[in-house]
Amino acid sequence: MHTAAPAWKRSPFFWFLVALSLITLGIGGWQLTAKQRGPADRTPAEPAPDFRLAASDGSTLRLSDLRGHVVLLNFWATWCPPCKAEMPDLNALQREHGAARKFIVVGVDVQERQAEVQAFARQYGIGFPLVLDSDGQVSGAYRVRTLPTSLIVDRQGLIRDRWTGQLAKAAMLRKLERVW
Repeated sequence: MHTAAPAWKRSPFFWFLVALSLITLGIGGWQLTAKQRGPADRTPAEPAPDFRLAASDGSTLRLSDLRGHVVLLNFWATWCPPCKAEMPDLNALQREHGAARKFIVVGVDVQERQAEVQAFARQYGIGFPLVLDSDGQVSGAYRVRTLPTSLIVDRQGLIRDRWTGQLAKAAMLRKLERVW
């Protein structure tokens, strides 16, 4: 004896919902794996826009002068809690890997006064250059919308990775190891 399927299983609307659900799951899975690969794996590297900015100590720094080094550019501000929280990790990376790997962290302060940045550097014992993007042109050139935003620039001056938000030292190190 053969029984007919319930009415809801015969409904075209039911099968439409099943198909839509499968498509949604497929797209979600694809996006998740794309996110895990990271930007360096998905897109070709692009040249890092050059800049020349005043440093908090009164000197000037030009990105192109750092060719031959791996540079971690960190866009930040003194008022930003996640920026403050990741400073010890950035300091540790510079201290532990700077000389041995020709690596340098450059903190790009976005639109604050030199005195504020100098006080912050003293308070946190910052051991890497802090430069002042006083008018926001450099952060604009790098399409920075959220602080902190960090980028890894390789020895040839190409952007190899980019992320927004605070990242733990171990995660930063994994990203850097792909470029070293």
